[in-house]
Amino acid sequence: MKKNYFALSSLILIAIVTLLQSNANGPASNGNRATGAPGDNGSTCVTCHSGGSFGNVIVAVELKDSENNTVTEYEPEQLYDVNVTVSSTAGSPAGYGFQMISMTGTSSLNSFSEPGSGVKLSTSSSRQYAEHNQANPTGQFSFKWLAPQTGSGAVDFYFGANAVNGNGNNGADNATIGEVSFAEVAGDTTDTTGGEFPEGLSELTKNENLLSVYPNPAQNILFVSGYAANGTVSIYSINGSLVRTVVLNQDQMNVSELDAGIYFIQADDKLGKFVKL
Repeated sequence: MKKNYFALSSLILIAIVTLLQSNANGPASNGNRATGAPGDNGSTCVTCHSGGSFGNVIVAVELKDSENNTVTEYEPEQLYDVNVTVSSTAGSPAGYGFQMISMTGTSSLNSFSEPGSGVKLSTSSSRQYAEHNQANPTGQFSFKWLAPQTGSGAVDFYFGANAVNGNGNNGADNATIGEVSFAEVAGDTTDTTGGEFPEGLSELTKNENLLSVYPNPAQNILFVSGYAANGTVSIYSINGSLVRTVVLNQDQMNVSELDAGIYFIQADDKLGKFVKL
């Protein structure tokens, strides 16, 4: 009887090790969908990777056109570069991983291609995912994406990402999930990263009175340095429209309810900018 228990324990251990190793080489290829996208299973990378000392995991998603312009809107049936950068706010992770799916509504577009170094394209339940092929110490991942046909509307990129300690299991890691949306083009989409400040706000930059904001990109809490701890700031959209006015709470504010995109912050004669994931 003892031998049977030992054999059973050994089989369980082998199964666990196999699962961990397969996730390290891309979870979707093993049937594990970790982005939290509509229609995926309930498990995400946050479910498994937790308890680490790497602070918040931050994901920046950048879409570039054929002329290397960063855009926030897509032109139908055009090929784009997708650059994903994963980082953390504390510690020194051994590496980073990610998984991403692009969708219109509840339908997967399945239009990723040409995975870069450390990236693989996997299919699970007829859905295509771009994901890590192995933990990447730089947190830099890239691949191609073909935009859908005219009239498809906004495309949502759902992602999961983690910062890992490299010990071979999912304990003492940190992870996050999120999404970023790209609207179908309705005009000129170049220079949407905030390289040029909107008209009416650009004058503030002449005195180089710039606010420091972090983390950037931000998901929930944004810290503002260089201004009164409980001062009032105005938040503007990429086109210069006032979104809301916020009173800082000890040099921080909650931006979780903002839509994904690029924003500017004005505080008296000072200006800053940040990306909301």
